[in-house]
Parts: sequence; C-alpha cells; structure tokens
Amino acid sequence: MDKILKKHDKARLKIRNNLKLLRIEGPPHERGFQHGKILASEINELITVTLDAAAAVIAKTIHCPFIEAKERMRIGAETAFPFIPDELKEEMRGIADGVSSSGFPEINFEKIILWNTMYDQWCIYAHPKHWNPYQPEEKSEYKGGRPGSFVLGGCGCSSFSAWGESAGADGSLIFGKNMDNLSLPGILENRLILIIKPDEGNSHACMTHPGMVGIDGGFNDKGISMMTQYNPSIHETMEGCGIGILSRTVLKNASTIDEAYNVFMTHPRCTGIAYHVADAKSNNAAIIEVSSEKVTRRTPENGESRLWTTNHSNSYPGWTGYEGYNMINDQAPVYELDAVNTIENWQTSLKDPDNLYVAAPSRFERYRTLLDEYKGNINPDTAVQILCDRFDPYTGREREKFSPSISNNILATICALYPEDTFFEDEPARSFKAHTANLWSWIIYPGKGDFRVAAETFPAQYGGYVSFNLFDELADDS
Repeated sequence: MDKILKKHDKARLKIRNNLKLLRIEGPPHERGFQHGKILASEINELITVTLDAAAAVIAKTIHCPFIEAKERMRIGAETAFPFIPDELKEEMRGIADGVSSSGFPEINFEKIILWNTMYDQWCIYAHPKHWNPYQPEEKSEYKGGRPGSFVLGGCGCSSFSAWGESAGADGSLIFGKNMDNLSLPGILENRLILIIKPDEGNSHACMTHPGMVGIDGGFNDKGISMMTQYNPSIHETMEGCGIGILSRTVLKNASTIDEAYNVFMTHPRCTGIAYHVADAKSNNAAIIEVSSEKVTRRTPENGESRLWTTNHSNSYPGWTGYEGYNMINDQAPVYELDAVNTIENWQTSLKDPDNLYVAAPSRFERYRTLLDEYKGNINPDTAVQILCDRFDPYTGREREKFSPSISNNILATICALYPEDTFFEDEPARSFKAHTANLWSWIIYPGKGDFRVAAETFPAQYGGYVSFNLFDELADDS
C-alpha cells in the first residue's frame, strides 16, 4: 500500500514497500524546484558526504592526493557544463533553488552540477589513460598502460530485451536491466524512482539519486525504453554530455529508435557507453555504442526477436551480424586485450582469467544461453531468473549467493557481487568500505507502462521486485 510522504505543488513523494517514488511535473525550473524542495535534506546529505566519497575512489584509482581528486572533479564539472542542454540546466538550477529555500543555502547550483557529473567522472577516471584536466590539449591522446593505477573491483550493468516469439504470450516487448555500482556512503538509502511529466515532450520514468536529474536510462510513455552500460573507449573527454543527460534527453524527445540514435549523433558525448534502446511499438531494439568520437548501432542478428549487452563492445564487423566501425580497436587498449585482429583472437583474449581489466565478458555468453532456454516464455517471472543468475560459463561454476567474484573476469556473473575495498578521505581524515553489486534492477513492459523495480537490498535483486505502472503514476492526483 502506498504512503504519501511529502507534497509540493503538483509533485508528490510516496513510498511503496520501502521504495521511494517522486513525481515532478511542469516546466524545467518548476519541476527541479519541486525535486529540491521535497528532497532537500537527502540532497544535502549526498552532496556533503557522497561527493567526498567519490573523490576518495578517484584518488585511490589514479594514485593522487584526495584534495587533487576533488579539484579534478570540480574542473571536470566545469568543463562539462557548457554541453548540458539548457532545459536540464534549468531543472538543476531549480533543484538548487529548492534545496536552498529549505534551509541549505550552501547547496548551490555549482554543487548540483558537480553532483550530476559524478558517475561520468568515475567512468573517465576508470580508464587507463585518465583524462587530465590540467592539460586539456592532451585529453584526446591515448598513452596506454596503467602504471601505478589501482584496479577498482567491479564492472557492472547488463540488459536484455525480447519480443514476439522470443517473449511468447502476446509478444509484448519486455526489457530487463541490472545496474551495478559502488555502495558509497549515502547511496544505498537514497535510491529513487523519478517520474517526470514535462510541459513539453514525453513523460518518462527513470532511477536516480536525490539531486540528480537522471543516471541510468528508463522508459517513456511512447514505448521507448533505454538503459546504459559502461563500455569504455580510448576516446574520452568531459567536453560532452554524460549518461544522465543523454538518458533524459532521449526519453523526453525520442519516440522511435531512429530518433534516439539522432540524439547521440547530434550531442557531444563524454565516455564509452552502450545504450540499449528498445521500441515497444515497432517491436525492435538496438545497441547504440558511443564514445566521444564514434556512434555505432548493433541490431538483432538474422531478424531475431531479442537483444542483449554487457560491458564490453560487440561492434566487431562480422560478429553477431554487425557491420560498421570496429569499436573493439578503441576498447582493446583499455581492457588490455592481447589480440583483436580476428574475431577468434578477440574472443580468446576476452576469456583470459588473469586479465584484471576486462569487464566480465562471460555474462554476454550467459545471456545468450538463458534467452535460448527461456525462448517463448520470457515474462516477469523468468526475467527475474535471468537477472538473478550467478553462473559463470567460462569457469563452469555458479557463484555462491553471498560470495564475491574472484576478479573482474572470474565468477563475475549477471547477478554481480564484487570484493570489498577500503577508501580514504583527508577532510576530515576518515575511511570507508564499499563494494560493487546491484544497486537496482528493472523489468519493464514499456508499451503497457508496467514496471517492476528491485532497489531495497544490496544486491538489490535479493530484496524482491515491487510493481508500478507509469500511466497510473502520471494520472494519480492523491
């Protein structure tokens, strides 16, 4: 049963089975103000605590002082600012104004911008090259190697879509997504479903944290669903739009896969990400892989009625029916793949158990097996089985439910759980432990508006899924 927690103007925050859902509506500044006003204390906590924790992760990853990591993040946000669409700038300004009016004047517009670039900066500093904000003229030059860098355990996120004969029943398109990331201080207790009803454009739903306009895709009232997967490339920069910005832009403006593709083609991009876009009206899907320099589109092989992706590029000409630019050449140095001159060598290199950098490529093969196994019967119940799967086809072993994977490439399964790390801050001196697992998991029927979300425990799938409907949330005036 729903409980209304707070209201402001047309917005309302409610809770269902411990999951918080915020609906905002109106023009950009107004809906941002609603967001900031209702969640002011949560936003203050995240920006006060979690941003410093993010800087500690970057400091450990690239072996720099904590204070330098904070400055790098500040410069990164400043660099990205000109590329944020005006509408989302106004929404962020509204968030800042709402928080400030609620008794937190120190949470200004600049801090909201910084908070909204956090995940993008993680992506860029996870790379072996590491974008250098002090020498921007060198930002596009890949130097190779990772001397002195720390390998952060845990590369996550994966998704699948199925329709027609693959889905079975009435053939409606179903979409499943796992979002995996670090359990930084403040993150787990601040997972949020956001419903946006703009004055112009598509209404849409996404998952985020208070104060962020978006993170990880979502779906809209036109039947378009879109989810993101970290998919690194040597081509990276903060002079572009990040994952949350591009996600919201697609969801608000796209009614077809072609329109979504056009968003990526016409907006500068920060880092390598795979955007899984599905259209419930046409029963089709595409994996749109992007870097700061390239955009490619991978579609179902041989007219199949399913598609899936994980955290390594599959845009290799001749592989799964793809023809186009070879994104693997731009990814191989990042993942330190030995040989990618042929498909066979590339696939062999992906399976190297001693490779600490490659991001669990076994999950791609496991999805193929599971989608074959459940073909004709892919529904919310079997989708849960897929998204909770812990079998590693490379080792032939199933990971124990509460045991972490051995590395990024050994027992790193669809339902992810990675080893714990310790991170250090200097202001004040303190430390915290964090690890990567599933932050939230989605199962969506975008054409019907039905969606289920797991976002209570960690890994989130273990706490079960709660059902909602986008159209009901948009119409609810309680």
